[in-house]
Amino acid sequence: MSQLTQKAIQASFTKLLDSKPIDRITIKDITSDCGISRNTFYYHYSDLPALVEEILMDSAQELIKTYPSIDSLEECVNVGAQFVLQNKRAVGHIYNSSHRYIYERCLMKVCHEVVAEYFSVAIPQNAFSDEERELLIEYYKCVSFGIIADWCDKGMKDDYADSFKKLLDLRRKMLPTDFVK
Repeated sequence: MSQLTQKAIQASFTKLLDSKPIDRITIKDITSDCGISRNTFYYHYSDLPALVEEILMDSAQELIKTYPSIDSLEECVNVGAQFVLQNKRAVGHIYNSSHRYIYERCLMKVCHEVVAEYFSVAIPQNAFSDEERELLIEYYKCVSFGIIADWCDKGMKDDYADSFKKLLDLRRKMLPTDFVK
């Protein structure tokens, strides 16, 4: 029953988030929509940010499972962008709210996971020391995150993939290496 209640709360919140900004959604709105009491809501979640974080982290984990093998930096950014596009309107409401930090933390986790997966698939293990590998993963995680965050700031237009591909092409011209695909 507990899992069903949590799913009902999440579904109600997601439905409400699709129609109005997060800062205008109340616990009362959620409980009324899914037919539970405030106490039931607070039994499952300490507050609205806790609910948002759980939904985003669950979505991030599901997305990461969908891409078990990533073999290019372009695909890393595309996976991160898919995380945004799956619920573009809801993400826009969260991104432009006081709860933006929750979205950014989840996006950073997605970026880290997909870049780490890229390194495990595309870069030979002995190409770098463990410390160097971790530094490179951190660097490309931040690059991917920054590109996606900038894209969100600009309204999530559909041109992110072309822009990132051009950026990688420019990078290849500047710093030709064997490991950047």
